[in-house]
Amino acid sequence: MGFSTVGKLAASVVIAGVGFAGGMKAAPVFGVGSGDQGGEPVVTVDTTLVKNSFADIGELATESYNFTQVGKYSEEGTKVFGMEVPGTSAHYLITYSGEVKAGVADVSRIQVEVDETGHVVTVTVPAVEILSASIDPASVETYDQSFSIVNQIEVGEVTTFLADREAAAADEAVSKGLLDKAQGRLEDIVKKQVNAVLGEQASKYEVRVVLPPPPAP
Repeated sequence: MGFSTVGKLAASVVIAGVGFAGGMKAAPVFGVGSGDQGGEPVVTVDTTLVKNSFADIGELATESYNFTQVGKYSEEGTKVFGMEVPGTSAHYLITYSGEVKAGVADVSRIQVEVDETGHVVTVTVPAVEILSASIDPASVETYDQSFSIVNQIEVGEVTTFLADREAAAADEAVSKGLLDKAQGRLEDIVKKQVNAVLGEQASKYEVRVVLPPPPAP
């Protein structure tokens, strides 16, 4: 075999090698595998990534109940022989506004399963509950306040009174259907969160939300 023949053979091997390398696709770095030669890459959904997206939220509030109420605080005055001594009682009227929030308190209980064959993401969520009930301090105003040297109203008593009002507001919110509304919105919010994580792949997956039974009345 002459030098020219050997040279032509070597050149053919080099050209074939270059052609093969050029035809290869670079493997995707995250969640993507190589597909058929010349076809689109196959995208897979990372279950952990979807679940961690809820953990990043920390608290999933789905509904709120706003309230403005008037409360009355009063203390009996000193009694002598069963009769109240004038000027020893204390009372006031107070107005306040606040908010009761409901949703999923522990997002770590949210379970995510991905069916790559059927392209379905299933999210199982826990029951909603009251997350918080709070009165805005800036909204508190007092009226018809009485002052008594003998029986003065202390700051601690006002704080306790407002805490009781927060608990009462939470009970009122539940009685008016706050938990039902919160659970009703849960499915929509969860689907939007999953679709946001899927990004461009959202159109290729069906998101199913498994809800617990409705709260007992």
